[in-house]
Amino acid sequence: MVSNAVIPRADCEIRRLTVDDLDCLREIRAEAIRAHPQTFGSPEEDEGGDVMMAAYRQWLGETILGAFGCEGLIGVAGFYVSRYRKSQHRGHIFSVYVRENERGKGVGDRLVKELLAQAEARVEQVHLAVGSTAVAAIKTYQRNGFEIYGTDPSVIRIGDTTYDHYLMMRKFSTSAGPDSPASIGA
Repeated sequence: MVSNAVIPRADCEIRRLTVDDLDCLREIRAEAIRAHPQTFGSPEEDEGGDVMMAAYRQWLGETILGAFGCEGLIGVAGFYVSRYRKSQHRGHIFSVYVRENERGKGVGDRLVKELLAQAEARVEQVHLAVGSTAVAAIKTYQRNGFEIYGTDPSVIRIGDTTYDHYLMMRKFSTSAGPDSPASIGA
């Protein structure tokens, strides 16, 4: 009998990335974009150079967690809450990526669980978008309580090919909000 259980990676440290980790973030994002262009990328990254680095510095002002093994940064995951008052009950997970040789070891689960633990004190629900063909990522999110609620069709175009993204959400059982005492990254 074959088990589908995720084997946890015990030697992995999860911590918030800082400006000191900017080069590591740039490196892992470049890998994610090369390996999965249908999933990752931003207008700033298309432009590159100083514009891209400014965007990464801004991301670090949000919550970006990194998973570190003995070989360095092996995974990342970001979280933010809208700055718009009427949307501050919703959080958003973005840019979740685990290096290929570290997949199946629970790194993605640990990153998502940590983001959710921090988010629960602050928002009522968490949203994300994931490539519709990213089966392992979808399963990771489903294991962590996310459900697909829609499809964003043809969200990415590379050449003549378009790619859909699933929209996923997890609601928390208790209400939290922008006025709650806890704060992500505080």
